[in-house]
Amino acid sequence: MSIRAQVSMVSKIGFVSHQNAVPLIRELILCNESGKTYQDLTLSLTASPEFIESKVWKIDRLLPESAVHIHEQDRNLRLNAAWLAELSESVQGEITLNLSHGDSTLISSHYPLEILAKNEWGGNSMMELLAAFVMPNDPAVDRLIKATSDVLRRAGKNDQLDGYKSQSRTRTWEFCSALWTAVCDLQLSYALPPASFESVGQKVRTPTAILNGLVATCLDSSLLFVAALEQLGLNPLLILTTGHAFVGLWLQPQEFSQLLTEDVTAIRKRIDLDEMVVFETTLAACAQPASFSQAVESASRRLTDEDFHVAIDIRRARMQKIKPLASQIMPETSGTAKTVSENILN
Repeated sequence: MSIRAQVSMVSKIGFVSHQNAVPLIRELILCNESGKTYQDLTLSLTASPEFIESKVWKIDRLLPESAVHIHEQDRNLRLNAAWLAELSESVQGEITLNLSHGDSTLISSHYPLEILAKNEWGGNSMMELLAAFVMPNDPAVDRLIKATSDVLRRAGKNDQLDGYKSQSRTRTWEFCSALWTAVCDLQLSYALPPASFESVGQKVRTPTAILNGLVATCLDSSLLFVAALEQLGLNPLLILTTGHAFVGLWLQPQEFSQLLTEDVTAIRKRIDLDEMVVFETTLAACAQPASFSQAVESASRRLTDEDFHVAIDIRRARMQKIKPLASQIMPETSGTAKTVSENILN
């Protein structure tokens, strides 16, 4: 073929992509490798199912041995937000690009992609968007914050939840330990995550869904803790290792210079400098929950070069405009467990 399309696009897309304005097409170039000049070309894009609006580009002229770049502002595609927000299971989709000259089709290319359920995170292909599933404004988080304040008061500590205002590492540790106790009091049950979730993704439960059903995977419980810590005015991290997730927390108001940290030594160094603490969230979902100190020891042992994948700095994510998903569009489980959890937290 004398003309070819050079295309780079995402392999997965979902409602979270729409909410954070993730571009579907990263690169779109038409290359004319012939000695012929083409004029009045039409490049069209369609999708099946119709999760995006169709798009048409008019190419005035494509000179021999040259290329036409479709610029970023012209690659913007309008996603069907309402359709994506109703999707409860992932489906296979396809993008079709056709280049035509009059009635003749010069190129017809098909690009498969996975369209994710509204509460599904896509793993490596959208790693930074995991921060959008941290939902500090979910109503259940406020109930958990209230329970954290109650724990501090019962322990004879200052129950004012004022983030880093005290500028004390000890005070930050107290907040986290009290939150740990509040979550342990929920008596959650641990659910095994799907295999290789850290790479391929998984459906996630909102804080409200967790408190309703009292069941959580390691990723669910980590997202719950991180949402509460963010709502407390602290700077948490999500840490992913092989087949597992847990939580980190800056003990002072700091953040990494980048959203994703893939060097485990950067985490270990901050822990050694007493600037950060990490803890294992699944130990709060045991029949006999561990102490917060035991959770810290357990997580620290997981910070190995072999297993570490990435740390996602939530403060940095917000600075880069990755917004929390709205709890109103996320599914919630119903049942009598809601009354149980409300009784615990009220």
